[in-house]
Amino acid sequence: TWGEEDFVRANGERRIRLYSKFYDAPGDAKPDWWIVSQLAQRLGFDGYDWKNSNEVCEESSRFSRGNRKAYHMIKVAAHKEGKTLHEKLREMGTTGIQGPTFYNYKTGELTGSVRLHDTEMTPEMIEAEGRTQGANMVNKKMTHFNSQTGKINIQKHPWSLFSDYWEWMSPKKDELWHTNGRINEIWQSGFDDVQRRSYIARRWPENWTEIHPDDAKARGIESGDKILLYSDRVPHFRQTIKGVHSSDFNFAELLKNGWIDLNKAAVEAVAIVTPHVKKGTMYSYFLNTNQPSNALQGQVPDQISGNYNYKMGVARVRKIGESKYKHEFTHMSFAPRNVV
Repeated sequence: TWGEEDFVRANGERRIRLYSKFYDAPGDAKPDWWIVSQLAQRLGFDGYDWKNSNEVCEESSRFSRGNRKAYHMIKVAAHKEGKTLHEKLREMGTTGIQGPTFYNYKTGELTGSVRLHDTEMTPEMIEAEGRTQGANMVNKKMTHFNSQTGKINIQKHPWSLFSDYWEWMSPKKDELWHTNGRINEIWQSGFDDVQRRSYIARRWPENWTEIHPDDAKARGIESGDKILLYSDRVPHFRQTIKGVHSSDFNFAELLKNGWIDLNKAAVEAVAIVTPHVKKGTMYSYFLNTNQPSNALQGQVPDQISGNYNYKMGVARVRKIGESKYKHEFTHMSFAPRNVV
């Protein structure tokens, strides 16, 4: 578990960092690598005699060579300096290094890769940086895209497949656009980020909705008010996409042919008045299980991907009272979050 053992991970921008241990595991709990090691040894397998998580990381590094998060050359550089891979990464702090990594055997310099698919990088430049030496491995993605031609393959989503749904869904009368998504503090998991961390549960005890100051003022809403978001036209696709002609898959035809039901939904939330949402648009957290904002979102699949477009919805909103968080500041905060 995070925090109970030193381990290495990489994020979406290929940034490789060491996450250091900062507390002991409870009771007799053991790290994953130890459990795998003991199980393998008792089953009679060789090579699972790691002594710590660094040894696991160093052994696995060679299998990363050639991929977009390759970190084997961190180990090479570390050993040249008489250090472990973990020790070398610890020196880089929270900045870490972006994979794939390369080591110049002549200069002793370890470098990362800020950019992939760099068509301006020539073979001569690669050679000059020492990327062809020793255990370094350069693959196609460094200078081109991983397609047959080496060029990027961008697929355009025809607006004609989508426009009638957008036009039908567009806010009518006093409706506002309503979308939803993550928040940094609860990025990935309601278990790890909420149930196991009481301070996050206190920070976000209920679902909330961000609303632009102009929209809030017109409806008499202030930060901390309890609001009701409601809609009587939530489109719901009844079955699977069926049709013979291409137009049969368009929303207008699905609606006309009886494949779309119109449902009602309502969600309570705590208002957060902020200018960092666009006027005419509201934004809520999408995974609150007590007041699930997805209930307001259109439940109609995209014709190409088959995914439901839960990011598009509309709702009316009105104040139904004041939440207890409006005047006490032991839980929610309404301080601006759009500070860079």
